[in-house]
Amino acid sequence: MLERRRPDSAFLYVDGAPVRVRRTGRKKTISIGVQDGEVVVLAPRHVPNSEIRDLIDRKSDWIRKTLEIHSNRARSGARRFVDGEVFPYLGREYPLRVLRGFEPNARLRGGAIEVHVPTGLTPGRMSRSVRAAFLRWYRVRAEAIITERTACFAAAMKVRPQRITLKDYKSMWGKCTAAGAITYNWKLVMAPRPIVDYIVVHELAHLRHLNHSPRFWALVEATLPDYRESRDWLRLNGHLLTI
Repeated sequence: MLERRRPDSAFLYVDGAPVRVRRTGRKKTISIGVQDGEVVVLAPRHVPNSEIRDLIDRKSDWIRKTLEIHSNRARSGARRFVDGEVFPYLGREYPLRVLRGFEPNARLRGGAIEVHVPTGLTPGRMSRSVRAAFLRWYRVRAEAIITERTACFAAAMKVRPQRITLKDYKSMWGKCTAAGAITYNWKLVMAPRPIVDYIVVHELAHLRHLNHSPRFWALVEATLPDYRESRDWLRLNGHLLTI
């Protein structure tokens, strides 16, 4: 339920969660994210409040779901890798389904991520087995998707990376060296596809401009005209892409 502004700095409330609006002159679109139990909206200075309210109303189901996910993760703390726990993949949330009696492996099937583990394991060993199989699946999918998107955009941008690798970064989504080697954070596979594309294009643009100069951003925008929306989404929601 959307609620009117209360006597504090919140723009309005969604089911009790405050909505904070940050105005900026650099944006062309409106972005919504969730941080620390609050809804954060990045909007151009010229956009009227009525347009922001309309967007929040249209996105209310997504906002409630994201607030719930955020709250559940905060309460549960570390991942337990148990049946029914929810994980993100390409921008959607999928429940984990643990099946016993098979060699450790994982796959996406029937709207769930199935992880097979041998029978007879103690709870501790089963949790570790599930986690290991699950993370292997994540990395395999990340490598396939990110490699394909890199090849696609590299051809369009007429650049050629010398090497592509995936790593587990804590606070970085990609890196490009002067030698033309690109490294991606495999956790990108949790994000929606447009976010993956933005990071791929960002790193490929560094093959021509190893900086963040106006020419660099012009190349990014020429390839992805709406890159600002993806960049803002990642700034607001990147902390949710974690294990």
